Amino acid sequence: MTKNFARPLAAGLAVLLCSGTAQAVQLFANGGFEDNTGGQNSAAGWLGAAAGYGISNDAFSGNFSMSLASPQFNAAVGLQNSVEQGGNPPIPLAAIGTTGEFSFYAKGFAGTTGNVLYALRYLDGVGNILANTGNVFFQGSINETTWTQITNNSLVVPMGAVAAFLEFSQAMGPIDPGAGLFAGQVLIDNVSLTVVPVPAAVWLFGSALGLIGFLRRRAAA
Repeated sequence: MTKNFARPLAAGLAVLLCSGTAQAVQLFANGGFEDNTGGQNSAAGWLGAAAGYGISNDAFSGNFSMSLASPQFNAAVGLQNSVEQGGNPPIPLAAIGTTGEFSFYAKGFAGTTGNVLYALRYLDGVGNILANTGNVFFQGSINETTWTQITNNSLVVPMGAVAAFLEFSQAMGPIDPGAGLFAGQVLIDNVSLTVVPVPAAVWLFGSALGLIGFLRRRAAA
C-alpha cells in the first residue's frame, strides 16, 4: 500500500513543480537613467559620490545614460543600494542560493591614465558585505564608438542578503595633452540585476522527495 501511495504522490508533486512559476525581480531602480527629476543624482536613487558624475543624452536606449568623467587625480562614482537609495523591497528569501543575472552597457574611453570599474556586493540588513565581486576593471572591453554589454552571472545570493549594492568608478591620473595624456569619459546604461526566486513548489517537492524515500524504505522493510 505504501508503494502505491508513493507513486501518485511523486507524480502530483512533479505537476506542482512544473506549474509553479517565479517572476524575475529587478533589484536596481532606474537602471536606464530615464528618471532624472532629481537632477544628476536622479530621483530613483543613483548617487554621485565624487566630482565627475552626471547624466548624458548619449544613450544605448531611451534618452539618458550615466556619465563618469573624473578630473585628474580624482574619481567619478555612481552607486546605489537597492533598498536604501533604490527604494526596492528587500531581496526575496526565495532568491537565496540563486545566481543573480547582472549586466550593463558601456562605451567610452577611461582616459590615458585612467581606469573604470564596477563592484557588485550583497549586503545584510546592517550593511555587512556577504558576497562581493571585488573591483572588476573593464576599460579594456569598451570603445568610444559602440556600446558593449558587460555581464557577470557568477555571484550567488548568500544567506542573510537583504540588499544589493553596486558601484561604478572612473579614476583619472595626470592629464597633459602635450605629453599625450588625455582625460576620458565612460557612459553606462541599462544597468540590470535580476534574481528569480525559487517557486514554493520546488521547496515542497524537495521536502516531499525525502518523504517518498522514507515511505519506500519502510515498504521495503
